[in-house]
Amino acid sequence: MTKPRLLLTALVATLCLSGSSAFAGGEGWTADYKGAQTQAAEQSKDLLLDFTGSDWCGWCIRLNNEVFSQDGFKSYADENFVLVELDFPNDKSKLSEQTQAQNEELRKRFEIGGYPTVYLADKSGKPYAITGYQRGGPEAYVEHLKELKQKRVMRDKHMAQAKSAEGIKKAKHLHAAMQAVGDDIAIQHYKEAVAQIIELDADNQAGLKKHYVDVQTAKAQEIALWKIMRMARQDPNAALVTINELINDPATITPVLQNALAFKSRIYLLMIKDRPAAEAPLRKAIAVDPDSERAVALKRELEHLFGGDDAKATD
Repeated sequence: MTKPRLLLTALVATLCLSGSSAFAGGEGWTADYKGAQTQAAEQSKDLLLDFTGSDWCGWCIRLNNEVFSQDGFKSYADENFVLVELDFPNDKSKLSEQTQAQNEELRKRFEIGGYPTVYLADKSGKPYAITGYQRGGPEAYVEHLKELKQKRVMRDKHMAQAKSAEGIKKAKHLHAAMQAVGDDIAIQHYKEAVAQIIELDADNQAGLKKHYVDVQTAKAQEIALWKIMRMARQDPNAALVTINELINDPATITPVLQNALAFKSRIYLLMIKDRPAAEAPLRKAIAVDPDSERAVALKRELEHLFGGDDAKATD
């Protein structure tokens, strides 16, 4: 069983919606999401959704300069995608109120937590892959996109096979389709398929029910932690109370527990300015799963901030 992984038209319509004809990636982009869906259906293309901060996000600007504005990307993208720029600039005058409202609704729908976030979706808007900045210029990015497009191919193949299957066999085809797009996208955007898998494997005969229940639990806890992070900007002491509840809950899964402890350390260090209090939760975060990739990064952070052996007492 795969281990759950945690922790998105026409020129006239574009001009009317965006309030500006200037796109960070240059010509060929639209700000009109619904218009882009119509265009994608008419031209048998997929959607490439670029969630960006065009006038403040350094990695977004690099992605535009190194990839999206380059001919090597444009020629491939023109044949395969309708390009949609969903911008969140500091200078709001760049966008009409209608575009700002649309982008905010899509930000929530796709649960965007950082920029740039690039989603690939079919013509209906159903996402099948997520990426962001990639090094290597337009040629490397095009190869990356070609690999990601295979996720849709595999999704569609298994979804088609699931239609003619029944029982556990149907559940397994649906599961294969969900694994093609990944657990995060499946839980967020394919709720009906996931619910069907759980129902078809109600006794967990194939281990599928437990897999998706675990993934759903992880997602809910991940969202809870994200809300605490937002709370900490306004009230770090209240955030500490809430994050302790998450840390002390025996149902909190290991990756979320590790991230919660690490963030608790940052609250003390960066917001409350209590450096001594920041050390213990960081050490506990490492001890939760010392062989994980996250622990390796946290060990470097511990060494940088506090020095010494990460095997010290964590109380």
